[in-house]
Amino acid sequence: MQHAIGDHALLANGRTAALVDPAGSIAWLCWPRIDSDPMLLSIIEQHRGGRFSLTPAGHATIASRRYHESSLVLETVWRVDGGRLVVDDVLVGGDRPSLLRRVRAEGGDVDVDAWFEPAFGTATERASMHASGELLTASGAGVRVLLQGPGDWSVTAGAARCRFRAQAATPPAFVALGDADTSLSHDGASRMFEESLRTWRERLSRCHGVALAADAVSALGEDECRRQLAVSAAVLLGLQMDAGGIVAAPTTSLPQWPGSSRTWDYRYCWSRDASLAGMALVRLGLTDDARALGDFLGNVLAAGVPVTLRRVDGSRPPSETKRPDLSGYRGARPVRFGNDAASQLQLDVAGSVIEFACSLAAAGALPASLAAASSRLATWTVVHWNDADHGIWEIRGDPHRYTHSRVMQWAALRAAAAMAQRGLMRGDGEMWRRTAEDIHAAALPSDGAPLQLHDDGGGADAALSMAVSNGFLRPEDRRAAATLGLIVSRLVRSDLVERYEGSRDGIADRCAPFVFPMFWLATAQRALGGDVSRVLRAAARTCGALGLYGEVVEPASLSPLGNYPQVQSHAACVLALTEPDRGLRSPS
Repeated sequence: MQHAIGDHALLANGRTAALVDPAGSIAWLCWPRIDSDPMLLSIIEQHRGGRFSLTPAGHATIASRRYHESSLVLETVWRVDGGRLVVDDVLVGGDRPSLLRRVRAEGGDVDVDAWFEPAFGTATERASMHASGELLTASGAGVRVLLQGPGDWSVTAGAARCRFRAQAATPPAFVALGDADTSLSHDGASRMFEESLRTWRERLSRCHGVALAADAVSALGEDECRRQLAVSAAVLLGLQMDAGGIVAAPTTSLPQWPGSSRTWDYRYCWSRDASLAGMALVRLGLTDDARALGDFLGNVLAAGVPVTLRRVDGSRPPSETKRPDLSGYRGARPVRFGNDAASQLQLDVAGSVIEFACSLAAAGALPASLAAASSRLATWTVVHWNDADHGIWEIRGDPHRYTHSRVMQWAALRAAAAMAQRGLMRGDGEMWRRTAEDIHAAALPSDGAPLQLHDDGGGADAALSMAVSNGFLRPEDRRAAATLGLIVSRLVRSDLVERYEGSRDGIADRCAPFVFPMFWLATAQRALGGDVSRVLRAAARTCGALGLYGEVVEPASLSPLGNYPQVQSHAACVLALTEPDRGLRSPS
């Protein structure tokens, strides 16, 4: 059974990530890295996608699912006759990464079934498995893993089973999945679990006292704001990989509308998304993590060209391919691996990257690599700002001169000029400032009309909320209110926000409303002194059962859709719920 996307929990460890479905099975896991082939993929291939489940052997119902406080450690409580079974799941990082599943019984002993059936090579190769008591080795498609359990494994018809009794009077048992050379003792597994939980809490404790925006507290309440920030911080930290980059989402091919062909692979690092995530980390007080992300981007962008996306180690992603043999999530096809947006020119990247550099500089944490790359990127923008591109929405048609791209290039050069003026970045700050004025004049309607999608008009664009929040349109400029008014009147339906007006990309299938533009709209309304309560409350209702935001949301059920959880949505949440930075400012 394929469960609702928003009912899945995220596990992550800086190398890979997993989704746990509400029935106790790992529905998605790439191994050994987040952009490796998945070896568990039932979320996009129901019949051949493998399983790794851990459940009571008899009749049971789930009583609760939650994250341990300040962590991505999942607790699932099963109600069984005479007691409860508690399963705690965590992806452990470090030198010996493992997926640990801790099992303990309360109120009475419980018989437990663990099943493991990997789908190596993205369901192209049946596993070769060998059981030896409590150890099970499985290999296929160049991957070899070891599974340890508290009982003997048996292998039948390509699936391995371990039945054991969880005893209420004894320490918890462990089922551990790791590389073939990661054998663990019970005490070793227990130490790794506790160390992982402690590490999560230590990292996230740094953002407990972040300043909340007063209107966000008024709209949602302080407890809800802090809960959302805690979840968002955990998602951002979990999906920032040890190799340097942060993925846009840990999944591929989860559709942007039920059953549609809008199925993309988001397991890569977009320069824009990474920059916005970095600004959110700065806002949360997680400066060291933000600096590491900035250093990664500085190296990726060292040539000064606005690279759209890379793998998490900075290398080029594979070309986009389709897998017609995979059934998809609830019939949504094709299933894709790789993303052809890597070849697109997206000129707004410069704005996000250099604004992130500006944010790091204000925090005293700007890495030299990002300062140098930002200078080159600003100089490149001076030459290319009037080029056509594919824009933030990655429209797979002919390029246009998108207004949002111009707004963000203006922001890029303004931020670069501010840093040059303060000696934080080398370059011709005066040239950058003059070019920013040229971009502003070219993009600004002269008749007081609202900003629209591109230079030929095109209608409303949700991304243009950022023109108000970043100062391209000043609050006293009537075009600011007009632009937000156009977005609200044309794109907001039942309090949800469509991305842009009309159909632009030649794909007939519908796309669901996006989550992160709701937070952008709230931030822009705040800049004009408006009431943000309605849009923030609407946005807060779109998260899944465990507080995770998807990319888009199904309008009727408010269930997350698209690749999940989405870094951009969580970053936008953080930036909308917190007080803005008061440090570095662009020159007037």
